[in-house]
Amino acid sequence: MGSDLLAALNERQREACLTTEGPVLVLAGAGSGKTRTLTYRIAYLMQEQGVDPSSILAFTFTNKAANEMKERVRALVGTIADRMWIGTFHAIAVRILRRDIAVLGYDPHFLVYDADDSRQLMREILKELDLDEKQWPAASVLARISRAKNDLITPETWQDLSFAGRRIQAAYTRYRDRLKALNALDFDDLILMTDLLFERHPEVLEQYHRRFRYILVDEYQDTNQSQYRMIRDLARGSGNLCAVGDDDQSIYGWRGADMSIILNFQRDFPEAKVVRLEENYRSTGTILAAANAVVRHNRERLGKELWTRRGDGEPIRRYEAADEESEAWFIAQSLHEAVRRGYKLSDCAVLYRTNAQSRAIEMALSRAGIPYRMVGGTRFYDRREVKDLLAYLRVAYNPLDELALDRIVNVPRRGIGEVALSRLHGFRTRMGISLFEALERAEEVPDLAGAAQRASKELAALFRRWQAAAAEPGGLAELVERVARESGLAASLHQERGREAEERQENIGELISEARRFEQQVDGQGTLGDFLSWVALATDLDAAGEAAEGQGGVWLMTLHSAKGLEFPVVILAGLEEGLLPHGRSLDDAHALEEERRLFYVGITRARDALFLTQAKSRTIQGRVGPTTPSRFLAEVPPELWQPSSLPRHLDRANRPPLTAVEMREGMKVRHPRFGWGTVVSTRGQDADLEVTIAFPNGGVRAFLARFAQLTYEEAE
Repeated sequence: MGSDLLAALNERQREACLTTEGPVLVLAGAGSGKTRTLTYRIAYLMQEQGVDPSSILAFTFTNKAANEMKERVRALVGTIADRMWIGTFHAIAVRILRRDIAVLGYDPHFLVYDADDSRQLMREILKELDLDEKQWPAASVLARISRAKNDLITPETWQDLSFAGRRIQAAYTRYRDRLKALNALDFDDLILMTDLLFERHPEVLEQYHRRFRYILVDEYQDTNQSQYRMIRDLARGSGNLCAVGDDDQSIYGWRGADMSIILNFQRDFPEAKVVRLEENYRSTGTILAAANAVVRHNRERLGKELWTRRGDGEPIRRYEAADEESEAWFIAQSLHEAVRRGYKLSDCAVLYRTNAQSRAIEMALSRAGIPYRMVGGTRFYDRREVKDLLAYLRVAYNPLDELALDRIVNVPRRGIGEVALSRLHGFRTRMGISLFEALERAEEVPDLAGAAQRASKELAALFRRWQAAAAEPGGLAELVERVARESGLAASLHQERGREAEERQENIGELISEARRFEQQVDGQGTLGDFLSWVALATDLDAAGEAAEGQGGVWLMTLHSAKGLEFPVVILAGLEEGLLPHGRSLDDAHALEEERRLFYVGITRARDALFLTQAKSRTIQGRVGPTTPSRFLAEVPPELWQPSSLPRHLDRANRPPLTAVEMREGMKVRHPRFGWGTVVSTRGQDADLEVTIAFPNGGVRAFLARFAQLTYEEAE
């Protein structure tokens, strides 16, 4: 390999590899060959500089990235690469603590608690402190403690002395002590304990100074304060720190990443050299021009300009839909168009800001027969909170649905635990009645505690009231909202904190919106049973949610999940104020800039074609309201995009009949994927015509006829 090792790199990449001594910040723009540069730098140190591999330490943010980097280095220099240390911050911390944690009073054979273990332990502590978990959810308390640990705050240095702060401090103290008694650490402890180890035992840190002469950090913009301190302490020995990152792709502030760390690199390391990787090997010139123009509006950045040798490519396509349903139809139509142009469905990705947005998109793709796969999220109707609320509605419709009743009898917690439920089931079996009747007769159940008796009868009474409301005409969306509220589901989610809790609240709101849309489609005549059938029909369209053999499915994911990925065709959906940028960022300048970086990340995922969509109105929490286009759309120069439109038969405002042929039961039809089948039933008319078809090898499936690309044959 010799001196030709770096010949395959461009000038800036070679500069990053050759700058081996002292601190260096490699600002690696999207698609600029960051991983390639990192691996060649490591290989150059070993192959050309004769550096002992065991003196090289590399941090990554995922195990996948660590394994990929190790394999690439091994391919360049052979098995000597196995002697270097490479892994996530937490994996490296475990290796260090296994060796040296004894000086902190822990056994080196400590356990590492996962999230479930931590929640269970915290629930016990909250009971001991006489804190009601309805007001002090274990997950929320742990989230506060996690942020404290990431900021290197211990129970002794806790500064929030408010009413809530003192109670969380008490829980933190007892949690820390109980973990130590169990000889266990949680995930955040791994970094915190490593930092404390280095701070309190400089002789231990000196050992690692002698060992590691070259330190590399990937995704430097995503580090938090505890990780930064670990890096800084280790790099203090040799001063040879190579940090690789992109300030324009810093999008994880909500989980503790501190962007100021990369912005202040030159302040923290005054002798540092900065190398900018700006040649992009992924996207067309038009896509990069849009990305550069957008991110240039941010003030908190170090500055760089992406460019490419690929040429301009095609214009960006922009579509303004009437509502989220029309937006979803446009997405389905655009995907059909991409396939006609020669792309595979697996070449295409639909990206959105929140998981709740996927509902309308999933529905349109399902009814268009377009297979899709979810990344970084669960399909809408499979999400826990959605299934919980649907279970309540199922029991309100049919009290004999014991599968649904079992699911939510103690969700949220109301004092009908496993022991109480077991006794209710035993009574039900002995008496030959339903579980619902057992709830109503809870006072007759032997050995059932008084609190469980009251909770059982109150729950049964709630269902009876909902049943009565469901029997009244109209008001379906109001009923769904009422059940979410009176069941305690909505309140339990509002008590939780953090991004996941907010998304779960949004998903409940989206199911209410779905009920509102269903009402509109059936002119207010649909019953609760009709709505549940509609939902079951949507969830039964699982073939569209699975990757089709040979071609794979369209990728659906949030913008956060898309970071690090690339696709020939990208559709960015929901570009409206309140979605992107998200509503909680509108009054916070720093958060608003992170939202803009998120948009930048979405744009730079696209290689060949980029679509930007928005809806002029959107249904949120069951209420239809006008929207405002995202401010970020105005930052894309108008000469870079062209407007797009839906064919008239797909436009919600223009819905003429789909076809002159009237589909009816018994008719033979052919689907492009499932082949010939027989029409079992039809529902609706014109552009809303929904057809259920039995396929010999594909089961019974339902489609909106406008999307299904069906051909017809009269029944014999």
